[in-house]
Amino acid sequence: MGRKEKDCPASRKKYRKGIVFILLFVLIAVIVGAAGSSLTEAKVQKAQKTDPDYVNMENSGCGIMELNPLRKEEYPEITNAVREYYEQQKEEAGFVDSYDDICVYTKQGIYRGTYVVFARYDMKIKDIYTKVPGLGTLYIDVNEAEEYQVNTAVEDEKVKDYIQVIAQHEDVQALMEETQVTYREALRSDALLLEALADLESAYEESAM
Repeated sequence: MGRKEKDCPASRKKYRKGIVFILLFVLIAVIVGAAGSSLTEAKVQKAQKTDPDYVNMENSGCGIMELNPLRKEEYPEITNAVREYYEQQKEEAGFVDSYDDICVYTKQGIYRGTYVVFARYDMKIKDIYTKVPGLGTLYIDVNEAEEYQVNTAVEDEKVKDYIQVIAQHEDVQALMEETQVTYREALRSDALLLEALADLESAYEESAM
């Protein structure tokens, strides 16, 4: 992926903990995919007025891939909300320079007016040249003010089960596999990323003891 940053011991020491943390997040997001465990709030104006009972109605056939295909950049309002979400994540993390090339894929949620979002991005960590490919999963529904919101937690067991079902759809699996491939390529191209991954594996082993 072009020229690499020099492997500076000082910068390695400064960012090692942050890198290990973010790689843990990326590994979970890519391998687990639609577990939906990492969610935060974000709002965007709702596209149209909705009947109060609308979000409580189920989308018929939404668990079938052919009836609920993965849609790329289908809803501009949701895309804007997702971009705002990752901007917040960058500010909170501190060691992330940017989330670039964010691409939003959506599937209809189990209830009308809800969506499951798979957000593909390239994360730039400070002092590391190679960007880290990642894939996040977000669940979006409509609040009382008729605005889209990304939930901090999903308590509805039916929704949790549904997310696991659509995670097995072939189109979602293909997106996960593509992200895994580019992620592995990034690790192979950068020694600092490889060392961070080794630190992460050591941390796993120590925690298991």
